[in-house]
Amino acid sequence: MTEDQDFSGHSFSAQWLSEAEMPLANKFYRMHKFRGKARRNEPCMVVRGDQGQIVACGCLRKLADCELLAGVAVAEEFRGRGVARLLLRGMAGAFDRSTFTFPYRHLVPFYESLGFVVVDEAGQPSAIVDRFQTYVKQGRDILIMRYQGALR
Repeated sequence: MTEDQDFSGHSFSAQWLSEAEMPLANKFYRMHKFRGKARRNEPCMVVRGDQGQIVACGCLRKLADCELLAGVAVAEEFRGRGVARLLLRGMAGAFDRSTFTFPYRHLVPFYESLGFVVVDEAGQPSAIVDRFQTYVKQGRDILIMRYQGALR
């Protein structure tokens, strides 16, 4: 799936990577010093800029009974241009009510606008709660959000 958008004179396209292209996502993460890691067996989408360069990336981690939207990152020089929204709208076809994410607190309104809602740890799958608690212990100011559908 490819979705093209034009923002302030720049053309962007979102597309899923093939397994063979996964190293490109990891190169993007390393180059921009993001914690993300793309794995060959998990869906990963990128947004490419005018020159074909990757400017954003996000992956879906398959867990036991759910999935985690992870590694969502936009290159600093492309932030504030709608690139993250393009990325997540492109990925939304793969989301269902078992899709979770751990956004930083200041990003909650953005994720809410994309169909996610804040949920409490209680009653969530153990794979989600365990990862969440690990990240919080690392000092991350994050919340658990679950996809409810209906992108706005």
